[in-house]
Amino acid sequence: MEFSQIVKSLRLERGWSQQDVADRVGLNKMTISQYENGKRKPSFEMIEALAEIFHVDMNYLLGFTDKIEKPAGDETDPAANKFLAVTLAEIDLIEAYRHAGAETQAAIRAILHI
Repeated sequence: MEFSQIVKSLRLERGWSQQDVADRVGLNKMTISQYENGKRKPSFEMIEALAEIFHVDMNYLLGFTDKIEKPAGDETDPAANKFLAVTLAEIDLIEAYRHAGAETQAAIRAILHI
């Protein structure tokens, strides 16, 4: 697949609108539409940003490989010797928590009893 198809596929898999993607990377909706239609090519920095929000390897995003790297945060727990799977939705929650204010973070910790 080509970059344009991959970006659109990743966006749809996550249930995001073009505006959602644009907001996450600091662009406008029209630019994302142009990427998906193959009418515009992103800068290297934008490819990095898109790879980050989609939690994929840049080589996958560019169509150089079919292998999607596992999302950051997935790892094997050496103590339990088992794979700790982290879903994309969970990663989104972690990112939202990191960007929340101190009061919101404290409220979340209180709700979760941590």
